[in-house]
Amino acid sequence: MQNIRMLQQQVNSLITQARHDIYSISATSDPTAKQVKLQRIWDALTSIQFLNDLLAAHAASSNAAANDRPPINTMASPTAANPAVAVPNQTFTIQDLANYDGKNGRPAYVAVSGVVYDVTNNRAWAAATHFGLVSGRDYSQEFASCHAGQQSILATLPVVGRLI
Repeated sequence: MQNIRMLQQQVNSLITQARHDIYSISATSDPTAKQVKLQRIWDALTSIQFLNDLLAAHAASSNAAANDRPPINTMASPTAANPAVAVPNQTFTIQDLANYDGKNGRPAYVAVSGVVYDVTNNRAWAAATHFGLVSGRDYSQEFASCHAGQQSILATLPVVGRLI
């Protein structure tokens, strides 16, 4: 229960920060300051989404425990790397994943820790690339080395399946 209160406090703090940043944007004409505030709002919303998913997962498991039955889940089991992520039943091989390179109108997908994410509309993956990495591949090691402890990044991406 203490953890739930702490998560709720974090969400409330992020909402307060975002509201302040929105007000600040309307009061400034400095484009650099506006960009910094917009990035902070984006980051706050990303964190709120991640925390909301954690709270929803906790609520679902609490309700299932209270009713003494397992939660209804049309998705595959959560991954070992991120137990809060429910993965659709669609599966991809490395060869399948390579087809989702973002070229010629195809969607751009990447895999991290066995989960396949859609990065098509993610601004960090503009033109289906991200700091020299191209979509359609497994980047588990690269993510771990660059973004250790930043699972909230993945929480912003739509999950499309799992890598087998």
